[in-house]
Amino acid sequence: MKLLLFDIDGTLVLTGGAGIRALNRAFCQVVGIVNALDGIRLHGKTDPAIVREIFSARGALQNADSYDQILAAYVEFLPEEVQQSRSYRVLPGILGFLQDFQGRSDLAFGLATGNVEAGARIKLARGNLNPFFAFGGFGSDAENRTELVRRAAHNGSRLAGVTIDPNDIFVIGDTPRDIAAGREAGYRTVGVATSDYSTEDLSAAGADLVLSDFERDRNQFLKSTRIL
Repeated sequence: MKLLLFDIDGTLVLTGGAGIRALNRAFCQVVGIVNALDGIRLHGKTDPAIVREIFSARGALQNADSYDQILAAYVEFLPEEVQQSRSYRVLPGILGFLQDFQGRSDLAFGLATGNVEAGARIKLARGNLNPFFAFGGFGSDAENRTELVRRAAHNGSRLAGVTIDPNDIFVIGDTPRDIAAGREAGYRTVGVATSDYSTEDLSAAGADLVLSDFERDRNQFLKSTRIL
């Protein structure tokens, strides 16, 4: 069996900044920090790590209550921001690939994302992608990205009822952090240059395979992963 673990932002969908707007609103409401994410790079980070980084960057005191309240407010604001985003889109080739290979007994799709699970599901809902992903590893499972990748693989193996060879587990993402986490977890890695990082960037990060997107390079992906 092969297990494909997908990142969300920049890999499956682009939300047009919905997450940034929702988190800015959450910080403003809970602790009164305006434009909290200004100057913060999000690429490949988990939601909990981003919240802690903002507190540190703004010199603000945090406690368990404010931390949890911000993530709760973020999830509350996110559906509105996703639905109103004019530039939300499912990335090229993703829907067709998932539809064509859904239901194969020797293949499973999962999520390996820094989003907290509730946020992940909200971002995927507009693109009708949630039904393809029965399990995953999320920022709400672990702040460390390598650990959430391992959690995703464990959940996939448990759901399938089989032990999956690490060489048959593919971590798919658009940032060097996705690649690093997959490699550190001991799995194969696939970089997809559908966001801010080029194919050269992802190759330099050590990806086993690099794609422009799932539309143009679908056959290359299928051949390299031995799905066909």
